[in-house]
Amino acid sequence: MTDTPFKLATIYSGHAPFVAMIIDDRGWGLDGLYKAWRQGKRGGALVGVTSIRLLLNDWDPNFEALCAMADFVVAGNAPPELEVDMSAACYAPPIQNPGKMMYAAANYGGHIREMVEAGTAKTEAERESMLDRDKARVRPYSFLKAASALSGAYDDIVIPPDTTRVDWEVELALAIGRSGKRVAAERALDHVAGYMTTNDVSARDWNMREDWPTLRTDWFGGKSHDTFAPMGPYFVPRAFVPDYRDLRLTLKVSGETKQDGVAGEMVFSVEEQIEHCSTLITLDPGDIISTGTPEGVGHGAGTYLQAGDVVETEVEGLGAQRNNVVAEVVDG
Repeated sequence: MTDTPFKLATIYSGHAPFVAMIIDDRGWGLDGLYKAWRQGKRGGALVGVTSIRLLLNDWDPNFEALCAMADFVVAGNAPPELEVDMSAACYAPPIQNPGKMMYAAANYGGHIREMVEAGTAKTEAERESMLDRDKARVRPYSFLKAASALSGAYDDIVIPPDTTRVDWEVELALAIGRSGKRVAAERALDHVAGYMTTNDVSARDWNMREDWPTLRTDWFGGKSHDTFAPMGPYFVPRAFVPDYRDLRLTLKVSGETKQDGVAGEMVFSVEEQIEHCSTLITLDPGDIISTGTPEGVGHGAGTYLQAGDVVETEVEGLGAQRNNVVAEVVDG
């Protein structure tokens, strides 16, 4: 562990994406930094220096090495030519090609209530069921989102031509750094490598299928369109987040605040979600879990994203996104 907090980012500047270590507002290319640090026979080898995804495969020893490298930087030992011009950097999603992306549905009380009032519940019995959060009877609700939906923190959100109800959802995302199956909640955070800001963009008119009244929901169609998962700009190691429950989540659309909540308001905690997901499927390094959204989504008020909007999404301490909303250009 180090007294020097750092963030990691996957960035590109006219060439293939690479990992940067960011301390305060300055960044260093991780590959070159690693080579300079190792010249003095310092520490153990760093496995997977070319991507955050690879670093997560052996996260615990890799994090120790990264901490030593951060100390190396603040001691003034990093060669100046390794510093990255962050003002010219473009940000890719921090974790490229995750194995699985698991998302929590209906995990903040205010969001559940606004969706009920918006007509998601069709009967009084469904209304009561949605509002029931007695953990003795109700398990977390998780769904998979396609990794191909990932986009960068400053990339465009593209509205497909066959949806008119594209919505926003600021969320706290976490990355798994240790494999586990049937992980108990009390040990769950040991499996978390770090956290990221994300926006679970959603096509509500695909999510709730009026043309399939007996099936009702379509999580794939509602959640997995291209660009519907802006993530980043940073990956912040768990060690530098004292308590995720204190993190504030905010989202603005064209300058107007729509969402403003605290992660501690989750119905099912990060620990409980990891326990739940790992009972269904083995969690692997590089997997992502996104933990639900507070109230204030567009569907609650019947308002949706339009081309020309700007969406600003932030989780406190993890970095802010700014995404322009554009219409998909369809050939022919």
